[in-house]
Amino acid sequence: MVFHDVCVMTILASVALLALLVAAPAQGAFPAACELPPAIRAELAKAPNVVADPFDFDKNVAPLLALRQRYPNDLLVHELYQDAVQRYGIEGHLRKLTEEYQVLSMQHSDEPMYEYLFARSLIGRNTPSAIREITGLLAEHSDFAPGHRSLAEVYASAVFRDVAKEKVERERFLQLCPGSSLQQRPGPLPDPSPLVDQAERLLAGNGDPDRIAAMAQQGIRDDEWRLQRIRPFDWYSVDYKRQSQRDLQAKYWKMWSIEVRCDRRAGRSEKAAELLATMDQRAELLARHSEPIYGTRWPRWSVCMKREIRRIRQPESLTRCNNSSPSIPTRNTPLRWKSCESRSPDKTKYRYHFNSCGADTLVRRL
Repeated sequence: MVFHDVCVMTILASVALLALLVAAPAQGAFPAACELPPAIRAELAKAPNVVADPFDFDKNVAPLLALRQRYPNDLLVHELYQDAVQRYGIEGHLRKLTEEYQVLSMQHSDEPMYEYLFARSLIGRNTPSAIREITGLLAEHSDFAPGHRSLAEVYASAVFRDVAKEKVERERFLQLCPGSSLQQRPGPLPDPSPLVDQAERLLAGNGDPDRIAAMAQQGIRDDEWRLQRIRPFDWYSVDYKRQSQRDLQAKYWKMWSIEVRCDRRAGRSEKAAELLATMDQRAELLARHSEPIYGTRWPRWSVCMKREIRRIRQPESLTRCNNSSPSIPTRNTPLRWKSCESRSPDKTKYRYHFNSCGADTLVRRL
């Protein structure tokens, strides 16, 4: 009787152990990580959705940094933090992010989550490497849903588009996380600031010179920040980066011209003269560049800049500027500006266009 009871107990224990083994995930398997836990979603819902100042990196990233500190093992919280750094950070912040997750991946070398997070930090900066790393991770852990999501988003982007691979990764991700969504990569860029052009129009309408100068300066800050959303990322082509740099350079010269005229109108003739002298120095620096930078022949451009500086110095030129409202021409608008032409040694002809105020510049290859 005792032997029978022992056998029965042994069989029941074996069945229970077998059930536990069947229910336990296989080594290397992962939870789907499809959505944030309710407690974290509640915290995020309380956070303000409107960013008052996109330039304030520390303030904008602080809520996600604090959230990551409270939930250090939640993969999706780490992703939210990475996205915030990429959205508001500049070159130094982005480099620090990658270095931070590289260290974490070495400290947790046996945890694929950190291997993935390091690879994900490269997306947008060294995307081909990120693709290789995540693809290798998925070869060993095919049920790792975040990896499939990230690859699907990358393959859906314009620069790294691969329709067939995007379809495979998206379908696999949705199998693991039904009803989930993917984000667009890259996110939308801010539009170029209209403030410099608005300042030009206000100056033509005899507006307050101090307010006009401040408006033009804010426009430059906005466009500088926009360029920081372009220059460090491999989502954008070299040509697009070059054109964005040229557009910003053109706006700088326009802002300086506006500042000179505003200082003159406000009776600050000495300050206006100092700024004109600075513009002369900048034109000289451009003249010393023997090689093209961002596709622009700066020595030839500087010749035209100097002509426009001389024009700004003339009071009658200032009067003409105050009575006009110039705008940068596009391919669909006629050119009504003076121009300066030259040919480079490789027979490529460049034309640099300026309005009568000497503020707006546009470089075109003909």
